[in-house]
Amino acid sequence: MNKLSIGIKIAIGFVIILIMFIIVSIVTIQNTKRLHDAAVHVDHTYNVLEKIEKVSSDLKDAEIGQRGYLITGMQNYLEPYNAALGALQEDMDSLQKVTTNPYLQSRINELRSLVTDKLAELKQTINLRRNTGFEAALEMVLTDSGKNTMDDIRVVLSDMTNEENRLLEERNPVIEKSSDSANATVIWITIAACVIVILLIIYFTRIIAFPIRKLSAIAERIASGDLTGKVIETNRKDEIGIMVKSFDLMNKSVLDMTRLSEKIADGDLTVKITPRSEKDSLGKALATMAKNFKKQINDIREGINVLSSSTSEIMASVSQLASGSAETATSVNETTSTIEEIKQTAEVSNQKATEVADSAQKISLISQDGKKSVQETIEGMNKIKKQMESIAGIVVRLSDQSQSIGEIASSVNDLAEQSNLLAVNAAIEAAKAGEQGKGFVVVAQEIKNLAERSKESTIQIRNILSDIQKAISSAVMATEQGGKVIDEGLELSSTSSEVITTLATSVEQASQANLQIAASSQQQVVGMDQVTSAMESIKEASLQTAASTKQAESSVTDLHKLGEKLQDILKQYKLK
Repeated sequence: MNKLSIGIKIAIGFVIILIMFIIVSIVTIQNTKRLHDAAVHVDHTYNVLEKIEKVSSDLKDAEIGQRGYLITGMQNYLEPYNAALGALQEDMDSLQKVTTNPYLQSRINELRSLVTDKLAELKQTINLRRNTGFEAALEMVLTDSGKNTMDDIRVVLSDMTNEENRLLEERNPVIEKSSDSANATVIWITIAACVIVILLIIYFTRIIAFPIRKLSAIAERIASGDLTGKVIETNRKDEIGIMVKSFDLMNKSVLDMTRLSEKIADGDLTVKITPRSEKDSLGKALATMAKNFKKQINDIREGINVLSSSTSEIMASVSQLASGSAETATSVNETTSTIEEIKQTAEVSNQKATEVADSAQKISLISQDGKKSVQETIEGMNKIKKQMESIAGIVVRLSDQSQSIGEIASSVNDLAEQSNLLAVNAAIEAAKAGEQGKGFVVVAQEIKNLAERSKESTIQIRNILSDIQKAISSAVMATEQGGKVIDEGLELSSTSSEVITTLATSVEQASQANLQIAASSQQQVVGMDQVTSAMESIKEASLQTAASTKQAESSVTDLHKLGEKLQDILKQYKLK
Protein backbone atom coordinates (compact mmCIF):
# COMPACT_ATOMS: atom_id res chain seq x y z
CA MET A 1 0.00 0.00 0.00
CA ASN A 2 2.94 2.37 0.62
CA LYS A 3 3.82 2.23 -3.07
CA LEU A 4 0.35 3.37 -4.16
CA SER A 5 -0.28 7.09 -4.64
CA ILE A 6 -2.74 9.00 -2.45
CA GLY A 7 -5.02 9.59 -5.43
CA ILE A 8 -5.27 5.81 -6.07
CA LYS A 9 -5.93 5.17 -2.38
CA ILE A 10 -8.69 7.78 -2.30
CA ALA A 11 -10.13 6.33 -5.52
CA ILE A 12 -10.13 2.80 -3.97
CA GLY A 13 -11.96 4.18 -0.93
CA PHE A 14 -14.60 5.85 -3.07
CA VAL A 15 -14.99 2.64 -5.15
CA ILE A 16 -15.63 0.64 -1.97
CA ILE A 17 -18.23 3.19 -0.84
CA LEU A 18 -19.81 3.15 -4.30
CA ILE A 19 -20.00 -0.70 -4.24
CA MET A 20 -21.73 -0.55 -0.85
CA PHE A 21 -24.29 1.91 -2.16
CA ILE A 22 -24.84 -0.25 -5.27
CA ILE A 23 -25.47 -3.32 -3.06
CA VAL A 24 -27.92 -1.29 -0.93
CA SER A 25 -29.67 -0.07 -4.07
CA ILE A 26 -29.94 -3.60 -5.58
CA VAL A 27 -31.34 -5.12 -2.37
CA THR A 28 -33.74 -2.20 -1.97
CA ILE A 29 -34.95 -2.57 -5.57
CA GLN A 30 -35.52 -6.34 -5.17
CA ASN A 31 -37.44 -5.94 -1.90
CA THR A 32 -39.43 -3.08 -3.39
CA LYS A 33 -40.36 -5.27 -6.36
CA ARG A 34 -41.52 -8.09 -4.10
CA LEU A 35 -43.54 -5.64 -2.05
CA HIS A 36 -45.02 -4.20 -5.22
CA ASP A 37 -46.04 -7.63 -6.53
CA ALA A 38 -47.64 -8.55 -3.22
CA ALA A 39 -49.42 -5.18 -3.13
CA VAL A 40 -50.72 -5.79 -6.68
CA HIS A 41 -52.16 -9.18 -5.63
CA VAL A 42 -53.77 -7.63 -2.57
CA ASP A 43 -55.21 -4.80 -4.64
CA HIS A 44 -56.54 -7.42 -7.14
CA THR A 45 -58.22 -9.31 -4.30
CA TYR A 46 -59.91 -6.13 -3.02
CA ASN A 47 -61.02 -5.37 -6.57
CA VAL A 48 -62.61 -8.84 -6.97
CA LEU A 49 -64.37 -8.44 -3.60
CA GLU A 50 -65.68 -5.06 -4.72
CA LYS A 51 -67.04 -6.57 -7.99
CA ILE A 52 -68.71 -9.43 -6.06
CA GLU A 53 -70.32 -6.88 -3.74
CA LYS A 54 -71.49 -4.86 -6.76
CA VAL A 55 -73.21 -7.93 -8.34
CA SER A 56 -74.88 -8.72 -5.02
CA SER A 57 -76.05 -5.10 -4.70
CA ASP A 58 -77.51 -5.14 -8.25
CA LEU A 59 -79.54 -8.31 -7.47
CA LYS A 60 -80.82 -6.76 -4.23
CA ASP A 61 -81.89 -3.60 -6.11
CA ALA A 62 -83.72 -5.68 -8.74
CA GLU A 63 -85.51 -7.70 -6.04
CA ILE A 64 -86.44 -4.54 -4.07
CA GLY A 65 -87.89 -2.90 -7.21
CA GLN A 66 -89.89 -6.07 -8.02
CA ARG A 67 -91.36 -6.29 -4.48
CA GLY A 68 -92.28 -2.60 -4.45
CA TYR A 69 -94.15 -2.94 -7.72
CA LEU A 70 -95.91 -6.14 -6.58
CA ILE A 71 -97.18 -4.43 -3.43
CA THR A 72 -98.18 -1.05 -4.89
CA GLY A 73 -98.62 -1.70 -8.58
CA MET A 74 -97.07 1.71 -9.29
CA GLN A 75 -94.66 1.95 -12.19
CA ASN A 76 -92.12 4.21 -10.45
CA TYR A 77 -91.27 1.42 -7.99
CA LEU A 78 -89.69 -0.44 -10.93
CA GLU A 79 -86.91 2.16 -11.28
CA PRO A 80 -84.40 0.19 -9.06
CA TYR A 81 -85.33 -2.97 -11.00
CA ASN A 82 -84.72 -1.34 -14.40
CA ALA A 83 -81.43 0.22 -13.22
CA ALA A 84 -80.23 -3.14 -11.86
CA LEU A 85 -81.01 -4.90 -15.17
CA GLY A 86 -78.80 -2.36 -17.02
CA ALA A 87 -75.83 -2.61 -14.58
CA LEU A 88 -76.00 -6.31 -13.70
CA GLN A 89 -74.74 -7.70 -17.01
CA GLU A 90 -71.91 -5.14 -17.13
CA ASP A 91 -70.85 -5.93 -13.54
CA MET A 92 -70.90 -9.69 -14.25
CA ASP A 93 -68.62 -9.21 -17.28
CA SER A 94 -66.28 -6.98 -15.27
CA LEU A 95 -66.10 -9.63 -12.49
CA GLN A 96 -65.26 -12.33 -15.06
CA LYS A 97 -62.45 -10.18 -16.50
CA VAL A 98 -60.71 -9.41 -13.20
CA THR A 99 -60.90 -13.02 -11.94
CA THR A 100 -57.99 -15.32 -12.87
CA ASN A 101 -58.59 -18.09 -10.34
CA PRO A 102 -60.05 -21.25 -12.12
CA TYR A 103 -62.26 -22.04 -9.14
CA LEU A 104 -63.76 -18.58 -9.19
CA GLN A 105 -64.25 -18.77 -12.97
CA SER A 106 -66.35 -21.92 -12.55
CA ARG A 107 -68.36 -20.30 -9.79
CA ILE A 108 -68.95 -17.23 -11.97
CA ASN A 109 -70.38 -19.46 -14.74
CA GLU A 110 -72.70 -21.06 -12.18
CA LEU A 111 -73.60 -17.58 -10.95
CA ARG A 112 -74.55 -16.46 -14.46
CA SER A 113 -77.05 -19.36 -14.79
CA LEU A 114 -78.61 -18.61 -11.41
CA VAL A 115 -78.83 -14.87 -12.15
CA THR A 116 -80.60 -15.65 -15.45
CA ASP A 117 -83.17 -17.80 -13.62
CA LYS A 118 -83.67 -15.12 -10.96
CA LEU A 119 -84.22 -12.38 -13.51
CA ALA A 120 -86.69 -14.59 -15.41
CA GLU A 121 -88.64 -15.19 -12.17
CA LEU A 122 -88.69 -11.47 -11.38
CA LYS A 123 -89.88 -10.61 -14.88
CA GLN A 124 -92.64 -13.25 -14.72
CA THR A 125 -94.02 -11.96 -11.41
CA ILE A 126 -93.94 -8.36 -12.68
CA ASN A 127 -95.89 -9.36 -15.81
CA LEU A 128 -98.45 -11.25 -13.72
CA ARG A 129 -98.94 -8.20 -11.47
CA ARG A 130 -99.28 -5.94 -14.46
CA ASN A 131 -101.61 -8.21 -16.54
CA THR A 132 -103.52 -10.38 -14.03
CA GLY A 133 -103.27 -8.66 -10.69
CA PHE A 134 -101.77 -8.92 -7.28
CA GLU A 135 -103.22 -12.34 -6.37
CA ALA A 136 -101.67 -14.14 -9.34
CA ALA A 137 -98.29 -12.55 -8.65
CA LEU A 138 -98.58 -13.47 -4.96
CA GLU A 139 -99.24 -17.13 -5.81
CA MET A 140 -96.11 -17.11 -7.97
CA VAL A 141 -94.06 -15.66 -5.11
CA LEU A 142 -95.43 -18.18 -2.62
CA THR A 143 -94.05 -21.05 -4.70
CA ASP A 144 -90.57 -20.04 -3.26
CA SER A 145 -88.84 -20.69 -6.56
CA GLY A 146 -87.43 -17.17 -6.63
CA LYS A 147 -86.36 -17.41 -2.95
CA ASN A 148 -84.54 -20.70 -3.56
CA THR A 149 -82.74 -19.26 -6.57
CA MET A 150 -81.68 -16.19 -4.54
CA ASP A 151 -80.39 -18.44 -1.75
CA ASP A 152 -78.27 -20.34 -4.27
CA ILE A 153 -76.93 -17.05 -5.59
CA ARG A 154 -76.00 -15.95 -2.09
CA VAL A 155 -74.18 -19.24 -1.48
CA VAL A 156 -72.14 -18.79 -4.68
CA LEU A 157 -71.29 -15.16 -3.83
CA SER A 158 -70.38 -16.19 -0.27
CA ASP A 159 -68.03 -18.93 -1.57
CA MET A 160 -66.34 -16.46 -3.92
CA THR A 161 -65.94 -13.92 -1.11
CA ASN A 162 -64.51 -16.54 1.25
CA GLU A 163 -62.03 -17.68 -1.42
CA GLU A 164 -60.77 -14.12 -1.94
CA ASN A 165 -60.53 -13.50 1.80
CA ARG A 166 -58.50 -16.71 2.13
CA LEU A 167 -56.11 -15.50 -0.57
CA LEU A 168 -55.91 -12.11 1.19
CA GLU A 169 -55.01 -13.78 4.49
CA GLU A 170 -52.27 -15.77 2.75
CA ARG A 171 -50.77 -12.67 1.06
CA ASN A 172 -50.71 -10.30 4.06
CA PRO A 173 -48.03 -12.32 5.97
CA VAL A 174 -45.97 -12.49 2.78
CA ILE A 175 -46.11 -8.69 2.47
CA GLU A 176 -45.21 -8.21 6.14
CA LYS A 177 -42.34 -10.70 5.85
CA SER A 178 -41.01 -9.03 2.69
CA SER A 179 -41.24 -5.62 4.33
CA ASP A 180 -39.43 -6.79 7.48
CA SER A 181 -36.76 -8.51 5.38
CA ALA A 182 -36.26 -5.41 3.26
CA ASN A 183 -35.97 -3.16 6.30
CA ALA A 184 -33.51 -5.50 8.05
CA THR A 185 -31.39 -5.89 4.92
CA VAL A 186 -31.22 -2.12 4.31
CA ILE A 187 -30.39 -1.45 7.98
CA TRP A 188 -27.56 -4.03 8.16
CA ILE A 189 -26.09 -2.99 4.83
CA THR A 190 -26.31 0.70 5.86
CA ILE A 191 -24.57 -0.08 9.17
CA ALA A 192 -21.86 -2.02 7.33
CA ALA A 193 -21.44 0.88 4.86
CA CYS A 194 -21.16 3.41 7.73
CA VAL A 195 -18.54 1.24 9.47
CA ILE A 196 -16.54 0.93 6.24
CA VAL A 197 -16.77 4.70 5.63
CA ILE A 198 -15.61 5.42 9.19
CA LEU A 199 -12.68 3.01 8.77
CA LEU A 200 -11.76 4.67 5.48
CA ILE A 201 -11.93 8.11 7.10
CA ILE A 202 -9.65 6.93 9.94
CA TYR A 203 -7.26 5.34 7.44
CA PHE A 204 -7.08 8.44 5.21
CA THR A 205 -6.68 10.67 8.25
CA ARG A 206 -3.78 8.51 9.43
CA ILE A 207 -1.96 8.34 6.08
CA ILE A 208 -2.70 11.93 4.90
CA ALA A 209 -3.74 14.33 7.67
CA PHE A 210 -1.11 13.35 10.28
CA PRO A 211 1.90 13.56 7.90
CA ILE A 212 0.60 16.85 6.46
CA ARG A 213 0.25 18.22 10.02
CA LYS A 214 3.86 17.28 10.78
CA LEU A 215 5.04 18.82 7.50
CA SER A 216 3.09 22.01 8.34
CA ALA A 217 4.91 22.24 11.68
CA ILE A 218 8.26 21.77 9.88
CA ALA A 219 7.27 24.45 7.33
CA GLU A 220 6.42 26.87 10.15
CA ARG A 221 9.78 26.15 11.81
CA ILE A 222 11.64 26.81 8.52
CA ALA A 223 9.54 29.95 7.93
CA SER A 224 10.56 31.24 11.38
CA GLY A 225 14.25 30.78 10.44
CA ASP A 226 14.97 27.62 12.47
CA LEU A 227 16.98 25.33 10.12
CA THR A 228 18.53 23.10 12.80
CA GLY A 229 15.68 20.57 13.02
CA LYS A 230 15.38 17.39 11.01
CA VAL A 231 12.66 16.40 8.59
CA ILE A 232 10.71 13.23 9.42
CA GLU A 233 12.02 10.00 7.95
CA THR A 234 9.71 7.77 5.89
CA ASN A 235 9.88 4.92 3.37
CA ARG A 236 6.64 5.89 1.63
CA LYS A 237 6.64 6.16 -2.17
CA ASP A 238 3.45 8.18 -2.53
CA GLU A 239 2.94 11.93 -2.68
CA ILE A 240 3.53 12.30 1.09
CA GLY A 241 6.92 10.54 0.76
CA ILE A 242 7.84 12.77 -2.21
CA MET A 243 6.78 15.83 -0.19
CA VAL A 244 8.93 14.77 2.79
CA LYS A 245 11.98 14.33 0.55
CA SER A 246 11.30 17.70 -1.08
CA PHE A 247 11.13 19.34 2.36
CA ASP A 248 14.44 17.69 3.27
CA LEU A 249 16.12 18.98 0.09
CA MET A 250 14.63 22.44 0.65
CA ASN A 251 15.90 22.51 4.22
CA LYS A 252 19.45 21.51 3.11
CA SER A 253 19.41 24.06 0.27
CA VAL A 254 18.30 26.90 2.56
CA LEU A 255 20.90 25.82 5.12
CA ASP A 256 23.69 25.93 2.47
CA MET A 257 22.55 29.36 1.30
CA THR A 258 22.51 30.55 4.91
CA ARG A 259 26.11 29.42 5.46
CA LEU A 260 27.24 31.20 2.29
CA SER A 261 25.39 34.34 3.42
CA GLU A 262 27.16 34.17 6.80
CA LYS A 263 30.56 34.07 5.04
CA ILE A 264 29.61 37.08 2.93
CA ALA A 265 28.43 38.87 6.09
CA ASP A 266 31.84 38.17 7.67
CA GLY A 267 33.52 39.91 4.71
CA ASP A 268 34.67 36.84 2.79
CA LEU A 269 33.83 37.72 -0.82
CA THR A 270 35.93 34.85 -2.24
CA VAL A 271 33.09 32.33 -1.79
CA LYS A 272 31.66 30.75 -4.94
CA ILE A 273 27.87 30.41 -5.17
CA THR A 274 26.48 27.97 -7.74
CA PRO A 275 22.68 27.81 -8.34
CA ARG A 276 21.23 24.29 -8.05
CA SER A 277 19.16 24.64 -11.26
CA GLU A 278 17.88 27.14 -13.80
CA LYS A 279 14.86 27.81 -11.59
CA ASP A 280 16.90 28.34 -8.37
CA SER A 281 15.90 32.00 -7.93
CA LEU A 282 17.45 32.25 -4.44
CA GLY A 283 20.81 30.83 -5.62
CA LYS A 284 20.85 33.12 -8.65
CA ALA A 285 19.96 36.13 -6.53
CA LEU A 286 22.64 35.31 -3.94
CA ALA A 287 25.28 34.78 -6.66
CA THR A 288 24.32 38.03 -8.34
CA MET A 289 24.44 39.82 -4.97
CA ALA A 290 27.98 38.53 -4.26
CA LYS A 291 29.14 39.48 -7.75
CA ASN A 292 27.64 42.98 -7.51
CA PHE A 293 29.04 43.36 -4.00
CA LYS A 294 32.57 42.59 -5.25
CA LYS A 295 32.18 45.06 -8.10
CA GLN A 296 30.83 47.78 -5.79
CA ILE A 297 33.72 47.29 -3.33
CA ASN A 298 36.22 47.66 -6.17
CA ASP A 299 34.43 50.77 -7.44
CA ILE A 300 34.40 52.24 -3.93
CA ARG A 301 38.11 51.59 -3.61
CA GLU A 302 38.84 53.43 -6.85
CA GLY A 303 36.49 56.28 -5.83
CA ILE A 304 38.20 56.66 -2.49
CA ASN A 305 41.58 56.98 -4.18
CA VAL A 306 40.23 59.71 -6.46
CA LEU A 307 38.45 61.36 -3.50
CA SER A 308 41.62 61.43 -1.47
CA SER A 309 43.60 63.19 -4.23
CA SER A 310 40.80 65.67 -4.99
CA THR A 311 40.13 66.82 -1.45
CA SER A 312 43.59 68.45 -1.15
CA GLU A 313 42.97 70.54 -4.27
CA ILE A 314 39.46 71.52 -3.08
CA MET A 315 40.80 72.67 0.29
CA ALA A 316 43.21 75.12 -1.38
CA SER A 317 40.50 76.53 -3.67
CA VAL A 318 38.06 76.92 -0.79
CA SER A 319 40.58 78.97 1.23
CA GLN A 320 41.00 81.43 -1.66
CA LEU A 321 37.23 81.65 -2.13
CA ALA A 322 36.69 82.43 1.58
CA SER A 323 39.03 85.43 1.50
CA GLY A 324 37.36 86.82 -1.69
CA SER A 325 33.88 86.46 -0.14
CA ALA A 326 34.90 88.55 2.90
CA GLU A 327 36.06 91.44 0.68
CA THR A 328 32.84 91.30 -1.38
CA ALA A 329 30.68 91.49 1.76
CA THR A 330 32.48 94.70 2.88
CA SER A 331 31.87 96.45 -0.48
CA VAL A 332 28.22 95.45 -0.55
CA ASN A 333 27.68 96.84 2.93
CA GLU A 334 28.96 100.31 1.90
CA THR A 335 26.76 100.35 -1.25
CA THR A 336 23.71 99.41 0.79
CA SER A 337 24.17 102.42 3.13
CA THR A 338 24.29 104.87 0.16
CA ILE A 339 21.13 103.42 -1.43
CA GLU A 340 19.30 103.62 1.89
CA GLU A 341 19.81 107.43 2.01
CA ILE A 342 18.50 107.82 -1.57
CA LYS A 343 15.48 105.68 -0.66
CA GLN A 344 14.54 107.99 2.27
CA THR A 345 14.57 111.08 -0.01
CA ALA A 346 12.35 109.31 -2.60
CA GLU A 347 9.89 108.29 0.12
CA VAL A 348 9.44 111.94 1.25
CA SER A 349 8.70 113.05 -2.37
CA ASN A 350 6.33 110.16 -2.86
CA GLN A 351 4.45 111.04 0.35
CA LYS A 352 3.85 114.67 -0.78
CA ALA A 353 2.73 113.61 -4.26
CA THR A 354 0.33 111.08 -2.73
CA GLU A 355 -1.25 113.74 -0.47
CA VAL A 356 -1.82 116.08 -3.47
CA ALA A 357 -3.33 113.21 -5.49
CA ASP A 358 -5.66 112.27 -2.62
CA SER A 359 -6.91 115.90 -2.33
CA ALA A 360 -7.57 116.10 -6.09
CA GLN A 361 -9.34 112.80 -5.99
CA LYS A 362 -11.62 113.96 -3.16
CA ILE A 363 -12.52 117.19 -5.07
CA SER A 364 -13.28 115.10 -8.17
CA LEU A 365 -15.54 112.85 -6.17
CA ILE A 366 -17.37 115.84 -4.63
CA SER A 367 -17.94 117.40 -8.08
CA GLN A 368 -19.23 114.07 -9.36
CA ASP A 369 -21.64 113.89 -6.41
CA GLY A 370 -22.83 117.46 -7.15
CA LYS A 371 -23.35 116.60 -10.81
CA LYS A 372 -25.25 113.50 -9.84
CA SER A 373 -27.43 115.46 -7.35
CA VAL A 374 -28.33 118.09 -9.99
CA GLN A 375 -29.19 115.33 -12.46
CA GLU A 376 -31.39 113.64 -9.86
CA THR A 377 -33.05 117.04 -9.14
CA ILE A 378 -33.84 117.47 -12.86
CA GLU A 379 -35.26 113.97 -13.01
CA GLY A 380 -37.35 114.66 -9.87
CA MET A 381 -38.70 117.96 -11.39
CA ASN A 382 -39.64 116.09 -14.57
CA LYS A 383 -41.47 113.48 -12.52
CA ILE A 384 -43.27 116.25 -10.56
CA LYS A 385 -44.23 117.91 -13.85
CA LYS A 386 -45.67 114.64 -15.16
CA GLN A 387 -47.58 114.15 -11.90
CA MET A 388 -48.96 117.74 -12.08
CA GLU A 389 -50.10 117.09 -15.64
CA SER A 390 -51.72 113.85 -14.46
CA ILE A 391 -53.41 115.73 -11.59
CA ALA A 392 -54.69 118.34 -14.06
CA GLY A 393 -56.19 115.58 -16.21
CA ILE A 394 -57.81 113.98 -13.15
CA VAL A 395 -59.24 117.37 -12.08
CA VAL A 396 -60.72 117.90 -15.56
CA ARG A 397 -62.31 114.44 -15.44
CA LEU A 398 -63.71 115.25 -11.97
CA SER A 399 -65.25 118.45 -13.39
CA ASP A 400 -66.90 116.45 -16.17
CA GLN A 401 -68.17 113.83 -13.73
CA SER A 402 -69.55 116.56 -11.40
CA GLN A 403 -71.55 117.95 -14.32
CA SER A 404 -72.86 114.41 -15.00
CA ILE A 405 -73.83 114.11 -11.35
CA GLY A 406 -75.68 117.45 -11.66
CA GLU A 407 -77.64 116.11 -14.58
CA ILE A 408 -78.50 112.98 -12.65
CA ALA A 409 -79.61 115.12 -9.71
CA SER A 410 -81.93 117.10 -12.08
CA SER A 411 -83.39 113.81 -13.30
CA VAL A 412 -83.97 112.69 -9.74
CA ASN A 413 -85.65 116.05 -8.94
CA ASP A 414 -87.97 115.63 -11.95
CA LEU A 415 -88.73 112.10 -10.84
CA ALA A 416 -89.55 113.35 -7.33
CA GLU A 417 -91.99 115.98 -8.72
CA GLN A 418 -93.67 113.36 -10.91
CA SER A 419 -93.89 111.00 -7.95
CA ASN A 420 -95.50 113.79 -5.94
CA LEU A 421 -98.08 114.32 -8.69
CA LEU A 422 -98.63 110.58 -8.84
CA ALA A 423 -99.19 110.50 -5.08
CA VAL A 424 -101.76 113.33 -5.32
CA ASN A 425 -103.61 111.51 -8.10
CA ALA A 426 -103.52 108.28 -6.10
CA ALA A 427 -104.95 110.08 -3.05
CA ILE A 428 -107.75 111.51 -5.21
CA GLU A 429 -108.57 108.10 -6.67
CA ALA A 430 -108.47 106.57 -3.19
CA ALA A 431 -110.90 109.19 -1.93
CA LYS A 432 -113.22 108.31 -4.81
CA ALA A 433 -113.04 104.63 -3.95
CA GLY A 434 -114.22 105.28 -0.41
CA GLU A 435 -113.69 102.57 2.14
CA GLN A 436 -111.88 100.30 -0.33
CA GLY A 437 -109.37 102.98 -1.23
CA LYS A 438 -108.00 103.60 2.26
CA GLY A 439 -105.03 101.33 1.57
CA PHE A 440 -104.16 103.34 -1.52
CA VAL A 441 -104.25 106.51 0.59
CA VAL A 442 -101.50 105.16 2.80
CA VAL A 443 -99.42 104.11 -0.23
CA ALA A 444 -99.94 107.52 -1.84
CA GLN A 445 -98.83 109.26 1.37
CA GLU A 446 -95.64 107.16 1.51
CA ILE A 447 -94.87 107.89 -2.13
CA LYS A 448 -95.34 111.58 -1.46
CA ASN A 449 -92.96 111.44 1.53
CA LEU A 450 -90.35 109.65 -0.58
CA ALA A 451 -90.69 112.24 -3.31
CA GLU A 452 -90.11 115.08 -0.86
CA ARG A 453 -87.06 113.33 0.62
CA SER A 454 -85.66 112.79 -2.87
CA LYS A 455 -86.18 116.44 -3.66
CA GLU A 456 -84.38 117.52 -0.47
CA SER A 457 -81.50 115.13 -1.23
CA THR A 458 -81.27 116.52 -4.74
CA ILE A 459 -80.93 120.05 -3.35
CA GLN A 460 -78.14 118.87 -1.00
CA ILE A 461 -76.35 117.09 -3.88
CA ARG A 462 -76.48 120.29 -5.97
CA ASN A 463 -74.99 122.32 -3.11
CA ILE A 464 -72.17 119.73 -2.68
CA LEU A 465 -71.54 119.68 -6.44
CA SER A 466 -71.31 123.46 -6.43
CA ASP A 467 -68.63 123.35 -3.70
CA ILE A 468 -66.77 120.54 -5.56
CA GLN A 469 -66.77 122.54 -8.81
CA LYS A 470 -65.36 125.59 -6.99
CA ALA A 471 -62.60 123.41 -5.42
CA ILE A 472 -61.83 121.87 -8.82
CA SER A 473 -61.45 125.33 -10.37
CA SER A 474 -59.02 126.31 -7.59
CA ALA A 475 -57.07 123.04 -8.11
CA VAL A 476 -56.82 123.71 -11.85
CA MET A 477 -55.41 127.18 -11.21
CA ALA A 478 -52.93 125.84 -8.58
CA THR A 479 -51.85 123.08 -10.98
CA GLU A 480 -51.13 125.61 -13.74
CA GLN A 481 -49.08 127.77 -11.35
CA GLY A 482 -47.16 124.68 -10.09
CA GLY A 483 -46.36 123.74 -13.71
CA LYS A 484 -44.88 127.19 -14.34
CA VAL A 485 -42.77 126.99 -11.16
CA ILE A 486 -41.52 123.53 -12.17
CA ASP A 487 -40.50 124.80 -15.63
CA GLU A 488 -38.50 127.62 -14.05
CA GLY A 489 -36.84 125.08 -11.64
CA LEU A 490 -35.92 122.86 -14.61
CA GLU A 491 -34.22 125.75 -16.40
CA LEU A 492 -32.20 126.64 -13.28
CA SER A 493 -31.27 122.98 -12.69
CA SER A 494 -30.05 122.63 -16.29
CA THR A 495 -27.84 125.72 -15.91
CA SER A 496 -26.42 124.37 -12.60
CA SER A 497 -25.76 121.01 -14.24
CA GLU A 498 -23.71 122.59 -17.04
CA VAL A 499 -21.61 124.59 -14.56
CA ILE A 500 -20.97 121.56 -12.31
CA THR A 501 -20.11 119.41 -15.34
CA THR A 502 -17.47 121.91 -16.45
CA LEU A 503 -16.06 122.06 -12.91
CA ALA A 504 -15.99 118.25 -12.64
CA THR A 505 -14.12 117.95 -15.93
CA SER A 506 -11.45 120.39 -14.77
CA VAL A 507 -11.10 118.69 -11.39
CA GLU A 508 -10.89 115.26 -13.07
CA GLN A 509 -8.06 116.43 -15.33
CA ALA A 510 -6.16 117.82 -12.35
CA SER A 511 -6.78 114.62 -10.40
CA GLN A 512 -5.43 112.49 -13.26
CA ALA A 513 -2.29 114.60 -13.45
CA ASN A 514 -1.73 114.30 -9.69
CA LEU A 515 -2.29 110.54 -9.88
CA GLN A 516 0.32 110.24 -12.61
CA ILE A 517 2.79 112.22 -10.47
CA ALA A 518 2.05 110.03 -7.44
CA ALA A 519 2.42 106.88 -9.53
CA SER A 520 5.80 108.04 -10.82
CA SER A 521 6.97 108.78 -7.27
CA GLN A 522 5.68 105.40 -6.14
CA GLN A 523 7.55 103.66 -8.97
CA GLN A 524 10.73 105.47 -7.89
CA VAL A 525 10.22 104.27 -4.29
CA VAL A 526 9.50 100.74 -5.52
CA GLY A 527 12.63 100.86 -7.68
CA MET A 528 14.71 101.98 -4.73
CA ASP A 529 13.17 99.19 -2.63
CA GLN A 530 14.08 96.70 -5.32
CA VAL A 531 17.67 98.03 -5.48
CA THR A 532 17.89 97.89 -1.68
CA SER A 533 16.44 94.39 -1.68
CA ALA A 534 18.89 93.33 -4.37
CA MET A 535 21.80 94.72 -2.40
CA GLU A 536 20.57 92.97 0.72
CA SER A 537 20.30 89.76 -1.28
CA ILE A 538 23.84 90.26 -2.57
CA LYS A 539 24.99 90.94 0.96
CA GLU A 540 23.24 87.85 2.27
CA ALA A 541 24.57 85.82 -0.65
CA SER A 542 28.07 87.04 0.13
CA LEU A 543 27.65 86.11 3.77
CA GLN A 544 26.17 82.76 2.78
CA THR A 545 29.02 82.22 0.33
CA ALA A 546 31.52 82.93 3.06
CA ALA A 547 29.67 80.61 5.44
CA SER A 548 29.32 77.98 2.71
CA THR A 549 33.00 78.28 1.96
CA LYS A 550 33.84 77.63 5.58
CA GLN A 551 31.34 74.77 5.62
CA ALA A 552 32.84 73.41 2.41
CA GLU A 553 36.26 73.61 3.95
CA SER A 554 34.98 71.68 6.95
CA SER A 555 33.16 69.20 4.64
CA VAL A 556 36.32 68.62 2.59
CA THR A 557 38.18 67.88 5.79
CA ASP A 558 35.42 65.44 6.76
CA LEU A 559 35.58 63.86 3.30
CA HIS A 560 39.29 63.39 3.68
CA LYS A 561 38.73 61.67 7.01
CA LEU A 562 35.91 59.60 5.47
CA GLY A 563 38.22 58.44 2.69
CA GLU A 564 40.75 57.25 5.23
CA LYS A 565 37.99 55.48 7.19
CA LEU A 566 36.64 53.76 4.04
CA GLN A 567 40.12 52.52 3.24
CA ASP A 568 40.29 50.99 6.71
CA ILE A 569 36.89 49.32 6.14
CA LEU A 570 37.90 47.89 2.75
CA LYS A 571 40.89 46.23 4.33
CA GLN A 572 38.42 43.95 6.17
CA TYR A 573 37.16 42.32 2.92
CA LYS A 574 39.06 39.53 1.15
CA LEU A 575 39.31 40.05 -2.60
CA LYS A 576 41.28 38.15 -5.18
